[in-house]
Amino acid sequence: MEIEASVVKNTFKFAFDVSRQNFRFVVPLPELVLAIAFLLIALLLASLFDFEFAVPSGGALEFTGMSYAVPLSLMLVLGLFLIVMKQTKRLLYYVTVGLAYGAILIAHFNVKMWMSLINPVLWDDFYWRTDQMVRPLVDAAFAVHNLVDLALPAGEHLYLFAFLAMFAGSIIVHSMQCFIVFRKVIFTAMLVHVLGALSYLVMPAVGPFLYEPGVNALETARQVHMYNGYQALIAGGRPWIASEADQFMFAAVAAMPSLHVASSAVFVYYAWHHTRWLGVLYLPLFVFIIFEAVATRWHYWIDVVAGLALTGLAIAITGVIFRPIEAFYATRRPQA
Repeated sequence: MEIEASVVKNTFKFAFDVSRQNFRFVVPLPELVLAIAFLLIALLLASLFDFEFAVPSGGALEFTGMSYAVPLSLMLVLGLFLIVMKQTKRLLYYVTVGLAYGAILIAHFNVKMWMSLINPVLWDDFYWRTDQMVRPLVDAAFAVHNLVDLALPAGEHLYLFAFLAMFAGSIIVHSMQCFIVFRKVIFTAMLVHVLGALSYLVMPAVGPFLYEPGVNALETARQVHMYNGYQALIAGGRPWIASEADQFMFAAVAAMPSLHVASSAVFVYYAWHHTRWLGVLYLPLFVFIIFEAVATRWHYWIDVVAGLALTGLAIAITGVIFRPIEAFYATRRPQA
């Protein structure tokens, strides 16, 4: 009887240990912890500086020519696919991380909007001088845009949609090929938004469109809209945030660092290291995004360099955090 009792006890202990390990490594704890921590930081900033924490309104994306129907439709299609394939655990992960990513983006755009009220000292003059030191590279960016615009009838739309294509491609391909790589892609992209929002507060800038127009008419029109909102924010301060932030938050301006470049670099890095053919497809889009970030005059060249450095930091942090999780996944059979 003592032997049987010992066997039962050890069996339950083993089952508990396995369950605890599964919870630790399978439940998206890093993603949730990052989202909760950043949301708390944003709420703390709101409290310290007496800002209204905003949630975007239904028309907040209208100035981009997009609506919420685009991302919501993609998520619905993915959810239906997972239901049909009976991938309920994957579906639960996507829903959980989707909510975490959404919380990070809302906190990100709130911090971005508060940038010039938290730190009113703008560095645009300094960044502009650095651009003039590498003026041939600025002119090269203009030339790349003009070349692409001649080759593609909708070239002015490519800056946004190249990024969206890389984002969607990475989600689809990595989630189908290797789930742990997919998790690292998502976590790194989330971390870039967290670090990027905090970086906006260090040496803030509006952008080189203050000094000269870019060569992308579509982006120039968006800059006019966003800069008008920025001026209203500076003039109206906290009362303006309380009344208008829900409509304006996606139109906040911040040049340093370039998160368009930083986020794109995340997708290129993981594709190149884990799905080489996808990385090869991404390279021309990535090169275009780098040059177009400057050609539109959204960014100075130094913003691009800072964005790439930010990506390197985010990838390094992700590698450390996911090392034990990867070791855990390596002991298990590949999951469908």
